[in-house]
Amino acid sequence: MLLRVAFALVLLLSALPAAAQDGGAPIDMREVHDRCVRSLVRIERPDGGLGSGFVADVGGRRVIVTNAHVAVGADPIRITLYDGTTTLAHARYVSDRIDLAVLVTEDALTAPPLEVSDAALVRGERVVLGGNPGGLGFITTEGVVAGVVTGTLLSDDACGEGNNCIVLDTEAEPGSSGGPVVDQQGHVIGMLWGVYMGTSLSVTIHGTTLATELATAAEVLSHRGRRIAHADPHR
Repeated sequence: MLLRVAFALVLLLSALPAAAQDGGAPIDMREVHDRCVRSLVRIERPDGGLGSGFVADVGGRRVIVTNAHVAVGADPIRITLYDGTTTLAHARYVSDRIDLAVLVTEDALTAPPLEVSDAALVRGERVVLGGNPGGLGFITTEGVVAGVVTGTLLSDDACGEGNNCIVLDTEAEPGSSGGPVVDQQGHVIGMLWGVYMGTSLSVTIHGTTLATELATAAEVLSHRGRRIAHADPHR
């Protein structure tokens, strides 16, 4: 699943830090692609809808992170890992602030987790996106950080009121919602949310916002809680 904006929208591009990220030296982009795809998952809803997600460590537990609109209203969800392993998963945390859900699988996940980074972004930085566009499995592509958007109904819906969404100069396709956006250090700096129709621009949830929300998810999961927001699965 992937949200598409079917009407014109003015992007409010604000300045991004000019300094490089303090995340270590860049690694070979081929290795970034490999890290991304090994942690990427394919999500299949009972109604036939497809989406993407990635394996992450949340509170010491290996789980799957995706968009809420991919997961809400579907249980159980079938997960396919890059090595072909399949398992069933259940939404155990759905944010009521941003479009994010955390899925817990019935079987232990063996795929390596990706680290979510809250480092500053750099305009013009190359990133790798992972997803399952149009039903294709485990596709990685590259894009460039173009800016941020905030203060619109769509950005508030995706990233939370007052939070920045990352704008990437790359177009994704339906089926890639929830896929990771990985920087040159191999860290997740965003999660794909949607695209602007008629443009080559994609919108992703900022890594800083993800990190904050996943800290809350860790607390809920540690108490074996179940928090499900009243979200529209088709938003």
